[in-house]
Amino acid sequence: MDRNILILGAARTGKTSLAKKISKELGYSLLRIDDLVSGFEAYPDLKIRHDYNDIETAHNLTPFLEKMLIELSEGECFYDGIKYVIEGTHIDFDELMPFLEEHEDKYKVIGLTYNYITEEDLYNNIKKYDTEDDWTYWCSDEELKGNVPYFIERNKFFNEEFEKYNIKSYDTSYDREGTFKRIIGDLK
Repeated sequence: MDRNILILGAARTGKTSLAKKISKELGYSLLRIDDLVSGFEAYPDLKIRHDYNDIETAHNLTPFLEKMLIELSEGECFYDGIKYVIEGTHIDFDELMPFLEEHEDKYKVIGLTYNYITEEDLYNNIKKYDTEDDWTYWCSDEELKGNVPYFIERNKFFNEEFEKYNIKSYDTSYDREGTFKRIIGDLK
């Protein structure tokens, strides 16, 4: 593939896991939007934080993210064959999608969802797939169960945006590994 890849979706859809597989199997460099957000937390006046309003964080991050995406697709590295897989949840679709549509020759956008899952199944999936690198790994069972309804609500938001912007999405409710194999096959 001759484009960078942007993987979007609600928390716990498998974005990082898929990005790592793409990085390993297809030789892409990996960037996590969560890592950018963590870096911006050093500048509280920017209001780009994990423990803040997700919509406002995404909106505040957009100018930087757009500039970064330009650099990743216009710079020397891009033309030398270095491509990136970028994953995240802090996306202001209305601000970023016009840019991505204008640069569709440089970016492939993939959506991840979990549409056919109950709150209990999502909780169990999180317990199954989380590693020490995931913030939810460190949550108590009570905290995690309290977050699951929010994750499902955000997933609905992402589904609406994927439909609005005609972004191909893949459901990771069940058979996550099989879904990842299919996505990587589609990318090849």
